[in-house]
This record gives sequence, C-alpha cells and structure tokens, in this order.
Amino acid sequence: MTAKDHFIDRLRFLAIALVLLPASFAQAAPDEKNPIANVKIELLDGKEIRLSQFAGKKYVYLKFWASYCEECIRQMPHLQKTYSDYHEDVEVIAVNLGIDDDKKSVSAIKRKFNLTLPIAIDKSGELAKAVNLIATPLHVLIDKQGNVVYKKYVNTDGIDQRLAFIKNGKPIVADKVTVEKQESSIDMGHYKEKPTALFFVATWCDWYLATSRPDASKNCVSSQKIVNRLQSEYPQINWLGIATRLWSAESDVADYRKKFSVAFPVAIDASNEITFSYQVKNYPTLIFLKEGKEIYRSTRIDYAETKKALAQLVPP
Repeated sequence: MTAKDHFIDRLRFLAIALVLLPASFAQAAPDEKNPIANVKIELLDGKEIRLSQFAGKKYVYLKFWASYCEECIRQMPHLQKTYSDYHEDVEVIAVNLGIDDDKKSVSAIKRKFNLTLPIAIDKSGELAKAVNLIATPLHVLIDKQGNVVYKKYVNTDGIDQRLAFIKNGKPIVADKVTVEKQESSIDMGHYKEKPTALFFVATWCDWYLATSRPDASKNCVSSQKIVNRLQSEYPQINWLGIATRLWSAESDVADYRKKFSVAFPVAIDASNEITFSYQVKNYPTLIFLKEGKEIYRSTRIDYAETKKALAQLVPP
C-alpha cells in the first residue's frame, strides 16, 4: 500500500468516526447559541450572503474543498452537475477552505471545470469551525429549518440520494447528529510564560503536495529543517509545533517528528481553537510571541531573516 493509499484509508476512517456537528445553525435571527447563522460568506464574485437568508425557503448543500485535495478535484464535474440538476430546489455552494488557497488558485479551478455554481472562500474559518471540519471533501446538507440532516466525508453517494429525494418531494430521514466539542491538549498558558515560538505545520505537507504543489512541498521541508536548527541554537525559547487537525492523527505526528528529527513537542490542535485564534491559513507558519503577544510571523522561513527576528524575542 502506497502512502497516498494509506492516506485515503485513514480519511475514510475519519469520515465514519467523526460526524461531529452543531445540530442547527441556519436560523433567521442571530443569537449566541447560533452564531453561524449570520456569518458573512463572501462569494468569488464579491457578493456576500448569509445562511440565514435561506431559512424557510431552500435546503442548503455546502461542499467543502481545497484546490490541492485530489479527491475534491476529481469530484468537480460531479459538483457542477449537482448544481445544474438541483439548484432550483437546493442552494448549492462550493466552499473553499481558504487554507493554502487564495482567490487566484480558486479562480483557476473555476475556469478549468467551467463551474457556474456559487463559490466561496472561507477566509475567516468560521464555516469550517461551525461544522467541525477535519478533512475534505466534506458534504453538509441543511434543511429549511436550519437543521443539519447530513454530514459525510469523501463519497458522494449519500448526498446524491438525499438531493434526489428533495427534488422528487420525498421526505429525508435525518442522520442522527452528535454534538461533541473536541478538546485541545495544548496548554497555551505555559507557553506564554517566556518567549515562545509557535510553528504551525501540516504533517502531510511535504509528500502530499510534492506533485501538485512542489514549491510548497519544498518550503515545508526546508522550513522544518531551519526551525530545527534555530531551536537547537535558542533552547531558552519555548518551541512548540502545532499540527493541523486536517487529515491528521497522532500516529501522523509521531511519523512526522521521526522523519524530520524534530526535538521539540508537536501536538495536534484538536479543537482548532489555537489555529483559529491566530488565523493561521498557510502551512508552515512560524509565529514568535513575547509576553503573549505576536511580534513576528512568516510562512516562508528564511534562516537569516528569522535570526534577526529572534533578536527581538531574545536580546543578546
């Protein structure tokens, strides 16, 4: 079995094991219990929408994707056909994660597949947070009352069946949704006691992007090596690796640390709260904290430049 085969198998396991989602988030009125209802969703054409505007009117199908997600790209013709077949009954929106993606890369996919459906970029990460996203492609179906009635990763069979039922006026048996918040094992309080370096990584960045984004893959490798070197030169700093929960398990972190001989701790941001709070949208990202406040950030780690930034963190 190849590394990519193993990756897909693991993703399918996650798809079965982690169906964790707030039960309702598309109500018409804003409230603290339902904050996602009025999150602004910016479409690629500049138009802004909110999920609350569809409450009582249409079902909503959100398809979460990334331009470097191979399965997502394979499903693009299917997504366009889905929109063509069901857009009168269902609001179909393609939601790009906005992680290591931008308007240029998203527009390129739009042109390549002649996509005509609404496309959004989740710049703030609010939508991904609301659906507790851990991988792509992700299919989320919301009924007219704002209830999530379907959430599954990868395969399209389930969403196809439900969309056909909607079009034909048949009732949908809603999936049982479990509300469960993931807790992070990372104690950030400890890392704010003295100068701290937070290194946000994706355990799959080096090999999964090797073909689709070779420059990004090389940057992941070189950045980790530079950070390793800096950590050995500045042991007085708190060094912490924070791995994205996207497509990652504890075994992946262990393999990553071994592969790159990482001496400092690396933990998965299981709740995604740390990643969200620092608005990390690219991997890798290196952030320096002084007295708990960010003083430096870089996504393409250069040894000489970072040494200069370290002088602000730990004066000679």
